Amino acid sequence: MTFFTPENIRSAVGGVFRTRPGVSSLSGGVGIDTRTLKPGQIFAAFKGEHTDGHAYLKQARAAGSTLAIVEAGAALPGDVPEDMTLIEVESTRAALGKMATAYRKTFSSTRVIAVTGSNGKTTTVRLIDHVLGSVMQGSASIKSYNNDIGLPLTILGAKPNDKYVVCELGMSAPGEVAQLAQIATPDIGVITSVGLAHLERFDGPGGIAKEKASILQGLAPGGLGVVSADSAGLAELMPPNAQLVRFGLSEDADLRVMDIEEHAGGLSFSTNGGQRYELGLLGRHNAINAAAAIAVARRLGMQEGDIAQALASARGPEMRLDRRRIGEIEIINDAYNANPDSVRAAVGTLGSVASKAKRRVLVLGEMLELGESASRLHEEIGGAIAEQIRAGTGPDLVVLVGELAHHAQAPIINELGKAAVVLESKTGDGRSIAKRLVPGDAVLLKGSRSVGLERVAHAVQLDTQIPEASAELAKED
Repeated sequence: MTFFTPENIRSAVGGVFRTRPGVSSLSGGVGIDTRTLKPGQIFAAFKGEHTDGHAYLKQARAAGSTLAIVEAGAALPGDVPEDMTLIEVESTRAALGKMATAYRKTFSSTRVIAVTGSNGKTTTVRLIDHVLGSVMQGSASIKSYNNDIGLPLTILGAKPNDKYVVCELGMSAPGEVAQLAQIATPDIGVITSVGLAHLERFDGPGGIAKEKASILQGLAPGGLGVVSADSAGLAELMPPNAQLVRFGLSEDADLRVMDIEEHAGGLSFSTNGGQRYELGLLGRHNAINAAAAIAVARRLGMQEGDIAQALASARGPEMRLDRRRIGEIEIINDAYNANPDSVRAAVGTLGSVASKAKRRVLVLGEMLELGESASRLHEEIGGAIAEQIRAGTGPDLVVLVGELAHHAQAPIINELGKAAVVLESKTGDGRSIAKRLVPGDAVLLKGSRSVGLERVAHAVQLDTQIPEASAELAKED
């Protein structure tokens, strides 16, 4: 019997029927945007900062939805379709979580894998999905759907015949990971890393480690924790008698990554079982993300040959060390987000994969959400970049974008000189940065998401495709 019936949904969310014209045709899944809504999905109407989903009930019906979740007191348009069922709740957000929790309890053969961590969450989700999807049917969160809206949408999108669903669990406040884990009740909980992200909301690295470890509190009976062996303070937080696979570079890791070799197309590495893997992603740290995927795949019964074959064809998510050539300039776009650990990893990758470039250029945007430690951590990143320069693997030109990023300048100037360090207050449309690049450059874009460094790549693309248009735009500044 299907979970997705009007009465089941009403019961799950604790709502009341505001209208119920007849039997609704539901195929499963929930959408919150009428532009991407699929026929048979439930439409969840949210009140956003700029728009109110309640105003789009007619569009939802036209897209094929016959049932909508609406909030009590919301103003509904006068043209609500007569054949659309409406279930009224106090909070659409809370109702989404309740619905996902109830649906999760119906899973019999679908294994839930939940991934959290300071770095590598989305890449690890994609790797797990790619590897498992090579031999079985399943699904995974789209983009970075990792909060109390995105996670329920991922769970509710699983189909009855799916063998797995991979979820991403993010955090913006204490207690959020545990709350999301209660909804997902994962059969496998993955902790990729513990780093210095979101420090402004947590009590130091220990608080972050505790938050990440809370994913294991929500494990299903007999569940497995796949946990970083390289993250300080994490081992002490593991639940007693928990089933664990510890992965990473550490000598005591159950699944140890060794002999990493980087090349133009990605990297290769070995594990302590003697297996050798190829991976089509840049960055040494991605060998560790791949190890998490290996542990999950083994748990679900995949053969080593199938795992290795799938990893060899894997590709990374957008704006995570996404490498492409635009004209005669190579862009390594890692601008999705940034914290101290991920910046160090990305700068190391630039040095290793762009050794033959005319110049190695680092465009470093400020790292946000670091609280009172922000200035100090940017200064430390400057020191780390200076060490790379002294070792001969650092950048030849550094562009620092944003006031916080400017705190990194002193040690870099000591190594490169003032002329090779450029300070920009903001990214703008990217043109002022792009015009500093020359043919033969390899450019790493790295910064917090809101800095918008991907605009630099767009500006390079524009200049390459339509140079006269770029010149005209420059005149308008």
